[in-house]
Amino acid sequence: MHIFRFFNILKKKNLIFFLIFLIENTGYGQLVPEGWFQQNSPVSTNLNSVYFLNSLTGWTVGDSGIVLKTVNGGMNWTPQSSGTDNILSKVKFTSVNTGYCIGSGSLILKSTNSGMNWFQQNSNTSDSLISISFLNDEVGFISGLNNTLLKSTNGGINWNYISVPGSENINSVFFINEHTGWISTEKIGGNSKDTNYLKILKTTDGGDNWLTQLNSIRQSSPYYSIQFTDSMHGWFALYIIPVDVISIFRTTNGGQNWSENILGNSGYYYFYFLDSLKGWSCGVNNRIKRSTDGGINWIGSLALPASIHYYSIYFTDSLNGWTVGRNGIILNTTTGGVLTNFTNLSSEIPEKFSLLQNYPNPFNPRTIINYQLSMFNFVSLKVYDVLGNEVAALVNEKQNAGIYSVEFDGSGFSSGVYFYQLEVDGNHIDTKRMILLK
Repeated sequence: MHIFRFFNILKKKNLIFFLIFLIENTGYGQLVPEGWFQQNSPVSTNLNSVYFLNSLTGWTVGDSGIVLKTVNGGMNWTPQSSGTDNILSKVKFTSVNTGYCIGSGSLILKSTNSGMNWFQQNSNTSDSLISISFLNDEVGFISGLNNTLLKSTNGGINWNYISVPGSENINSVFFINEHTGWISTEKIGGNSKDTNYLKILKTTDGGDNWLTQLNSIRQSSPYYSIQFTDSMHGWFALYIIPVDVISIFRTTNGGQNWSENILGNSGYYYFYFLDSLKGWSCGVNNRIKRSTDGGINWIGSLALPASIHYYSIYFTDSLNGWTVGRNGIILNTTTGGVLTNFTNLSSEIPEKFSLLQNYPNPFNPRTIINYQLSMFNFVSLKVYDVLGNEVAALVNEKQNAGIYSVEFDGSGFSSGVYFYQLEVDGNHIDTKRMILLK
């Protein structure tokens, strides 16, 4: 519907709500990616890492020793005292009380009271620390420059060196248990055409022995951000300068083989996978992408003003996620990063809740789903594939009684049968079938 005609049929109060929606969707005046909303950040310094224990409780850290905590999903962020002015680059909480943080100057911080206080641990090195992987309150690994790989089994009271073959910078570390882990290394100096300049190494005995799984020449960057969701499925990113493209490498057999997929340009260095299929990436130039097939294909927003950069992204489930970055920006999504495009067509109160058949059906690539609510309630509208896997969350919030319309965009999905399900207050559920035909 044309925007001016839309305004003309709105009642005054609905117009006010619509304007509020527009302001919130652009993030207090800044244009942010579709499906994301800017939260109120109390700082203007760079935020470099974000971590959440659940959909309510999380922390973010950044430059000048900044630590922020939220207990309501980011509606409010409270500064905590880190006791340092150093740049803080990574944060990880292993329980509601115990958290770790690394920063510039070989700094390791620990909190045992949910971040209220932080104390410094002896890192046993003067080299810069880059990556952190903790399994629980006691066992963790930290990597850094000049062949630095540290392990603690007593909550950081002692950090012991793990020997890695060669003279390498260890840019990323990820362990799935005390025995099995991966690191990415970059040769210090040497010939950039050396086929062993960049490597992925794996251990199955806690770091006593390492096996090279992948090696290559230096294309421009080290291997970034290793992550595994289980013993088989893992990813890392590589920036290729000559073509200004980020490639994401994926394994489905524990690193024995890696396949390369193009993630995009503009520096999507940072990513997070919730499971073997669902993942999100972020980086410079105000772009966020998502994948529903394990990183083979990526769906992103249109080009936006490029002054905003994101340095970390994290999801607690398929709907709730956060990303943080330059000048203290914090974004949140409650729809998995999907723009729901729902419209309240009428404030008329229906007699009962109902879910209508989508139209057109079959569709390519967009279709409209209408539903009715008889009272104010929490509403969930999700899309599933034929195997029962959730592929999109279109609505996930409380809504007033009324008649609603939602657009589903199937551009990033393959042809086939899908199901959409409306759930109201956890009690009323209705499901219908639709066909995407490309």
